[in-house]
Amino acid sequence: MAVAALAVLALVGSLAGMSVLLSRDALPGDALYGIKRTAEAASLGLTFGDEPKALKHLEFASARLSEIETLARRYPDPADAPVGGYLTALTDFDNDAVAGSRQLIALGTGSDGRLLESLRDWSKAQASRLRQVSAQLPEAARNRQHASRALLDGITERASGLLARMDCYQITSGSYDDIGALPATGPCEVKDPAPASSAAPTVPAPPGDPGAPTGPEIPSPPVPSAEPTPQLPLLPVPGATVSVPAPTRDPAPAAGTTTTPPLIDLPSLLPGLGIG
Repeated sequence: MAVAALAVLALVGSLAGMSVLLSRDALPGDALYGIKRTAEAASLGLTFGDEPKALKHLEFASARLSEIETLARRYPDPADAPVGGYLTALTDFDNDAVAGSRQLIALGTGSDGRLLESLRDWSKAQASRLRQVSAQLPEAARNRQHASRALLDGITERASGLLARMDCYQITSGSYDDIGALPATGPCEVKDPAPASSAAPTVPAPPGDPGAPTGPEIPSPPVPSAEPTPQLPLLPVPGATVSVPAPTRDPAPAAGTTTTPPLIDLPSLLPGLGIG
């Protein structure tokens, strides 16, 4: 029984995966279109973060327009086209476009406005696609697509109006509709610009030398004195031998004169040191 249950689960899983794979190209009115939409809802549930979820809604909305373009190519004669498929695609398009724009407007007005620019460009591109295919739609779908085009024009106008007030203290009015926050209508009080960073002070060049670079002064090296350094007297080193030169012999004195031995000039000694 356990083996049979595992086999059944594996078969069901493989069939479900194959159904999801085959439903990727399903169009409104096809048997697998419901599986395709269920897989998209599961993908949205596994998406985390407000911005990724908002972009996922816009991705699904773009997929609905791709399905409408495919239906128009498959049924060139509007009389043979499935009106219900067009109406389903347009309704799903409106739902995803509204959900994505509401989230992006909330995120864009609380940041630098980058998401508002992306939303504005997206709505302009989708409006151009819908306008090009409108002539190939059945009459009922053609009447219905006017509401989708008006929704896209409203998203473009809302994103542009909020972008124009991104430098104001008050961006939104505090009121909301299906698309999202409404822009404020009062006068725009521009935010104070960020204070510029103070530049470091420079040291002016000395007068008379305009080409000299500015900056901190560098001290000049000391100039050696021109006077010679007095030579200190030599001190005897302990244990060293001091030799005293012998007196030179003068010629014999003349008769009747008295000779005085020459004096020997010895260097001064430290107390307690003798001469070896």
